Amino acid sequence: MAEMADISVMLFPWDARKPSVSDIVEAAKLAEDLGFYSVTLPTHMTTPPGWLFRDFSNRDLLDAKVVLPAIAAATSRIKIGFNSLVLPLLPPYEWAKYLSTLDIMSDGRVIFGAVMGWWEEDFDAVGVERKYRGQLFDEQLEAITRLWTEDKTTFEGRHYQLKDMTLEPKPIQKPHPPIWIGGGLKSVHRAARYGECILCFWPSEEETRSVWLPKLREEGAKWGTDPKLAAFTFVYVAKDEEDFQAQMPKLQLGVAFEDESVDPLEVTISGTPERCAERIKALTEAGIWHFVVEFQFHGLESVSFGMNQMEAFARDVTPLL
Repeated sequence: MAEMADISVMLFPWDARKPSVSDIVEAAKLAEDLGFYSVTLPTHMTTPPGWLFRDFSNRDLLDAKVVLPAIAAATSRIKIGFNSLVLPLLPPYEWAKYLSTLDIMSDGRVIFGAVMGWWEEDFDAVGVERKYRGQLFDEQLEAITRLWTEDKTTFEGRHYQLKDMTLEPKPIQKPHPPIWIGGGLKSVHRAARYGECILCFWPSEEETRSVWLPKLREEGAKWGTDPKLAAFTFVYVAKDEEDFQAQMPKLQLGVAFEDESVDPLEVTISGTPERCAERIKALTEAGIWHFVVEFQFHGLESVSFGMNQMEAFARDVTPLL
């Protein structure tokens, strides 16, 4: 049975208005007060011109690596992390040092969410060739985890090299902060080798049972691990059907970044509180281990809108779980 401890909230370093660090921190504090498991932020260098970003009222984008320490300082219990760090954009030692410091600062609350990256603009901003992102990602995961667990690390990769490098202080969490790999089926082997889970976009109950869980078991057996399946999706708790239909265009825009025919009802947790609870229960029974949800239509709505939705979820949906 799902409960608030099985659900994390995604916040954003952008906003329907000019983004405010203090507003984002207040949202994180509310998530802690309501009992959500973690708050996570996406990390991007740019907002691309396509998908729902073309409808943004402004292009202001804060650096999530700066915002998250402010959240760490303002909270005390909730886990904090990234959904996710685009690893190829910085060298592995930089990530290892940053996350180790953040884990110490937060008294061991960091979740290391990692992805290989998606849009071209992020890579262009730092002069990294996107076509190598898979190789870069794999070398990053190996180098970072070794820096956290070895006294001295020597690593000879195609893209990164380390010779007798020491990283101190190491993270509080041992052997290191939990790693959540964001991606599709092609990254399941990475989750099995390095991660606590694979975090994917809105798998259905049937996909969870027949595709994701068998693949996770297969890859886990190779590494002697037990990787879990986490699902990312949008949430909208509607007052009634009329209210839900009024928000449908934003939900449709949010889920259509790969396929415009996707039905928001099939891939989001949205509608009446009863329907939201039914979706969560059905997906949990199918085998979803954890949910990462967001209440702002990926930034088309404001932080205050998202906070109102967080409260509605805790008040009206959680008791039905």
